Amino acid sequence: MHPPTGTAVTISGGYDFEPQWLGGKQEVEGHVEKWIPGQNTQTACVVRLDEFLTATGDVRGKREQRTGVFVVLELRYVGQEWEHSGTAHVELCDAEPDDRPWSEREVGAWVESHATYAFAG
Repeated sequence: MHPPTGTAVTISGGYDFEPQWLGGKQEVEGHVEKWIPGQNTQTACVVRLDEFLTATGDVRGKREQRTGVFVVLELRYVGQEWEHSGTAHVELCDAEPDDRPWSEREVGAWVESHATYAFAG
């Protein structure tokens, strides 16, 4: 399942009870911007958030802060496929990510490893 561009998506939760990456919010909302090559066999979902988000996460081994409206959702588990809802890694980007795999593009900050995504519909 690959929801088309423009599909609404909510992203919430995480490994902690009150995930710091959400900045005190229960969830963030946005729309599917595009699909790009993922780190594994599945594609990654680029979401354009409705509001800017600021969070600190891992950027190639260093803790750095990012502010942006783009997040990349990467599936969490081996063999996992995109569904109506599920668990994903969240990478916060300060600019729209290129249509290339993570290893070949400017990367954002990995801010959450156990977020819940849900596509509308």
